[in-house]
Amino acid sequence: MTPGRLLLARHGQTTGNVAGILRGADSRNDPLTDEGHAQAHALARRVLALNPDAPRVYASSYCRAQQTAAPLAEALGVPVTVLDGLQEIDPGAWRGRPYADLRTHAQELLRPGGSVAFPGGESLEAVADRFTAALAPVLAGSGTPVVVSHGGALIAVLIRLLRAPPVETWRAGTFTHANAALTELTRTADGWSAARLNEH
Repeated sequence: MTPGRLLLARHGQTTGNVAGILRGADSRNDPLTDEGHAQAHALARRVLALNPDAPRVYASSYCRAQQTAAPLAEALGVPVTVLDGLQEIDPGAWRGRPYADLRTHAQELLRPGGSVAFPGGESLEAVADRFTAALAPVLAGSGTPVVVSHGGALIAVLIRLLRAPPVETWRAGTFTHANAALTELTRTADGWSAARLNEH
């Protein structure tokens, strides 16, 4: 029986988050701050309280996602499985620009046909493609997958899974996640829906 429930979380705080600078893969080895570790433990308590059935914990290949997943996996009594494809969006030419530009210069990321893409980097569609490909074998199994990923990557995959309009959703910040925020999706015959979104 395939999972009818999917838990998605953003990693805890890093110094890069505090600085508010887009770094892409340059940040792959960034560790959590003390606050980030505290957020990871709080996330573990929230997920444990949801009593997921036969939980399985997955994290991106980036250090901060794995550090966030570790107390969660310990609380649930399962290992952390690292999955390629869950990593943060590549900001391309926007590497080094402040997070604030995502709001003030959002029009620079809009492409013909209703897509959102970083010049020289990835589009939301490309991120959703790799993320859902990584999730495919996970969702073919049983139990409740708990996936720790990144802000931009979560926006991309939620747009895909919830069939939301990319440009409008990006502009509105509908799926923007705070550090260690939790989203729960449930699946029915009609597809996925959000039972909780950006809970933190």
